[in-house]
Amino acid sequence: MKHECKTWHFDTKNDFFVNLVLSNQKTAVTSLYDENAVPVIGEEAVLIFDNEKKACVTKTTKVMVTKFKNIPESLSRLEGEGSFEEWKKARTHALKSVDPGFCEETKVVFQVFAVTRNLVEERMKLAKSIARANEDLLGDLGQIYEINAGYNNSIFCVNDRYILKVCGDEQKEELFDVEANFYRANQGSENLPFLYRYDPSKKAAPCVYEILERIKGKSVYYHWYKMDETQRETLIRELVEVLKKLHAQKYPAYDWGAYVKERVLADFQKTQDLFCQEEKDLLLASFEKYGRILEENTFCLVHNDLHFDNILLDEENHIKLIDFNDSFVAPFDFDLRLFYMSVSLPWKWANTEMDPLQKPEDYRNLFFYLKKYYPQLRDVRYLEERMLIYWVLNDFSLLPRFRDKEGKEQILVHSQKILDAKL
Repeated sequence: MKHECKTWHFDTKNDFFVNLVLSNQKTAVTSLYDENAVPVIGEEAVLIFDNEKKACVTKTTKVMVTKFKNIPESLSRLEGEGSFEEWKKARTHALKSVDPGFCEETKVVFQVFAVTRNLVEERMKLAKSIARANEDLLGDLGQIYEINAGYNNSIFCVNDRYILKVCGDEQKEELFDVEANFYRANQGSENLPFLYRYDPSKKAAPCVYEILERIKGKSVYYHWYKMDETQRETLIRELVEVLKKLHAQKYPAYDWGAYVKERVLADFQKTQDLFCQEEKDLLLASFEKYGRILEENTFCLVHNDLHFDNILLDEENHIKLIDFNDSFVAPFDFDLRLFYMSVSLPWKWANTEMDPLQKPEDYRNLFFYLKKYYPQLRDVRYLEERMLIYWVLNDFSLLPRFRDKEGKEQILVHSQKILDAKL
């Protein structure tokens, strides 16, 4: 059996520090001491980006358990934080955010590591080999870079004109086939990227891949905050027409309620220590309602990551949907869950540039517009409760990693509403 390394990430500014590691500017990390989780010399782990894309494999080479004040200046430089005083200030701030009682007397673990495999470089090498095997389409290999998106797949931009999408999980290859068939069936659509090539043969590379049109345009986040309500409603009406076509092809049914419950329970098992017994009882009771609430479904191929950053407006204001990296077969209402959540958390899926410009008052009518122009959505039984379940599913998927109080409280609030629902 193939051994799977555990994954790890930085508590703050993760992607920034990951890139420092990849450039060999950061080779150590300081963390609060936990006698049950002291790193082992020689142990390997996978460092991941914010979107859980694997960055590199690291190997622990040195471990020091000591008071924070006793970490020598020579070792602090390995953390890539600048001067010794800058390092102390930055690490104190970071560790206090985890433990408000942290001080220089607090016991910590100073861990030194080395990068044994640069997975970004390995993915780039694979992408270049695929590009060279497709020179008849792509032309001479000029510019190629990885787009840091997609958990199961690797995405590359080639010559500023093409998107190369490489499957990174053999268990997900069948979804490439589903997606490719969808693109083929909608090749005349002006709202989707054009599929130039789909190769499941594994002759050019030991993986399945697609070559797609690169869509040029700005995401809706760049437009929404500047629109008036009439423009916003018009945009959602046009978007719904695109989605109706996307959801038109039906697929065989499966036990959706059991699927969702299984995923939520798996993450609940990993985070039970965060909940008291009363809270656990509340959650378990709410889980028992999932089957009834999620019983009636119309299955189709859903985008599965549908938010404004994955919806572009081109130079002619045509809607373009991108990043079908995680598409799968599910009930059509599942594809609209992030819009429901965006009414309360409009900045959650925005990039760092657009994040500060997203205001709740600009999103108050978003889901109302969806229901107005997507009449099938109004016919979904227990729609509100379904959306709350999807919200719990989303927050539980993040809780094992971030273990944050806000995520936990949202889960409890939404679970109580589910439990109180009269079915």
